[in-house]
Amino acid sequence: MSSLRSRLLSFFTHPATFLAFLAILAYAPFFWERGFYWDEAPWTWIYYRLGPAALTQTFSTSRPFWGLIYQVILPLVGPHPWSWQLLMILLRWLTAVLVWKLFSRLYPNSRLPLWAAAFFLVYPGLGQNFIALMYTHFYIILNAFLLSLYFSILAIQKKDWRWHIPALALSIVNLLTMEYFYFLEFFRLILFWLAFEGPLKLRIRRTAFFYASYFATFLVVTFWRAFFFSNQNASYTYQTLEDLKANFFLGIGKLLWNMLQAFWTTVPAAWLLPFEPVNATTLGLFTTIAAFSLAFAATLLTGLYFFRSSNPQSPIPNPKSQITNYSFLLLGLFAWVLGGGAFWLVGERTLPQLHFSADRFTLSFMLGSSLILAALLGFLSRFPRLQLLLLALLLGFSVGEQFQTNAIYRRDWDTQRALFWQMSWRVPALQPGTTVLANDFPLTVFSDNSLSGPLNWIYNGDASGMNYILYYASVRTQEGRALASKLEPGHSFEQNYLATTFQGSTSQIVVVNFAPPGCLRVLDPEIDPLNKLLSPELREVAFLSNPASISAVNPASLPAFYGPEISHGWCYTFSLAELARQQGDWAAVATLADQAYALNEHPNDPFENFVFIEGYAHAGRWDESLALTRETYRYSKTVMRAPLCQLWQRIQRQSSNQQAFQTAQKLLECP
Repeated sequence: MSSLRSRLLSFFTHPATFLAFLAILAYAPFFWERGFYWDEAPWTWIYYRLGPAALTQTFSTSRPFWGLIYQVILPLVGPHPWSWQLLMILLRWLTAVLVWKLFSRLYPNSRLPLWAAAFFLVYPGLGQNFIALMYTHFYIILNAFLLSLYFSILAIQKKDWRWHIPALALSIVNLLTMEYFYFLEFFRLILFWLAFEGPLKLRIRRTAFFYASYFATFLVVTFWRAFFFSNQNASYTYQTLEDLKANFFLGIGKLLWNMLQAFWTTVPAAWLLPFEPVNATTLGLFTTIAAFSLAFAATLLTGLYFFRSSNPQSPIPNPKSQITNYSFLLLGLFAWVLGGGAFWLVGERTLPQLHFSADRFTLSFMLGSSLILAALLGFLSRFPRLQLLLLALLLGFSVGEQFQTNAIYRRDWDTQRALFWQMSWRVPALQPGTTVLANDFPLTVFSDNSLSGPLNWIYNGDASGMNYILYYASVRTQEGRALASKLEPGHSFEQNYLATTFQGSTSQIVVVNFAPPGCLRVLDPEIDPLNKLLSPELREVAFLSNPASISAVNPASLPAFYGPEISHGWCYTFSLAELARQQGDWAAVATLADQAYALNEHPNDPFENFVFIEGYAHAGRWDESLALTRETYRYSKTVMRAPLCQLWQRIQRQSSNQQAFQTAQKLLECP
């Protein structure tokens, strides 16, 4: 019995177990409520609808070898967001375990490796871990690189050259697939120096000898990237090199300034981020309370774990602790500088920031930042209680910060689900070649480019190719974009989507507005150019909206991961009424209006009443039509007068009730 208790105690107090609990607290809450985000939404569509070869084409211009890993992993995990979320948590935990194992081999009697691993695990500067399908593949490469470092140190310490074989192989994986950790390969040289002991000359010779094969590999891959990989600079140019050629001293100054900004962002600012005041109004009361509760739980867990594992009233039990701290700090600074290698070449376009989407550039700085923080905390060994308190607070509040970010991703997924469910109600089917032109949706981690993938998955059925595209009007009407100078019917355009190309026409556009809590609405080309509640960019293109591109034949079906269907409230009734109006079924529109208002449901956008005003009028129920006109007009006479007058002009053209028309004209003070 005591043996079992001892084994259980050993398991629960093991550093890997502690890191697992920390990973669960940071990334597991509500994982089943998260979905596909950003680039992973179109990548999933491309793989499962256009085929593996199309996904290969997608990555061919940036990271072809990284794309091969997607080819292997995607069919194994499947199009299930929850499974990708679990896999991301597992791989994220493994990176932290490898950081702990790696530095524990170099500093076996120090707690700094575990501290650094814990900081690395919950690093608050990176908020994109919940983009699980994408970051699963980032962390596959990061795990490969860390494991390569670990194997190479193992080879030296065990004096067994065979460990260098997998270390070299994994190093090649890192160098061929990504640029984020590319220059961190030189970090291995520093680790080798630490791993060897003895006279200076002997240490130099041994370090150089064992690093030679890794350096040769680095040179070969770099030569291939520079001279044989034609798309090396497809996305970014080496701005720093151009600046140095133009003016060496100004170029150096600009580089140093960029490095200083990046350091502030990824080290001090990143670790202060969790302690910034929370906007409970934006975040929501429940999320705010939950975030603080989770932060408190993580703080308590960390405090208890490290309190039980050492004596907090005495310094770290290591006579060389100060030397270790300085060594660890220098190690962190080296890791930080080398981690930014690729970014120093590209310049300010890739400077890390603490918001989406530029926070992805903090990924390669996480290791250096975590080592630096652990070392700085180590200098407080004379104040063990303060040291323990700061450690617990930093980890606990970083967990809370991740929970707040988690909430943003869950809300974005709920908003996207609402968007496409409402679209499927209002737009059961679309003619091939249709462009959906929209306002900027209230989504943080999506772009119009990334939403085009799901749009095709929903409406394309089993058809091949890319038959639909979603554009934000604010983006695609700018100079140099697809619709610039083409804001009239009859113009053709195309969009290269790497895997395929979309061919469109300005005569086949459906303009929509989606601004929750308002419903998704297909804009009326006659009424909505007068709608002052729309963004100016959308109002200017409303006349292009062609509802004739919408069909009710062979209605679309949403992929299983968008299930279950959202609740049928006002927006469901409104969508059906709009579709019935388009089909000229005025009796159905009036019936739907009766159903909605009988349940005391009301619109969040006054323009949602227009369909029912028109429906009551065409059903001969003029009193209800006028009453609803009066109610809608009260929203704002200035805003509603022109569009309501235009609506009644159309009603008058299609009916013979001049008395109702004149009453409406007088009520609205139409010119």
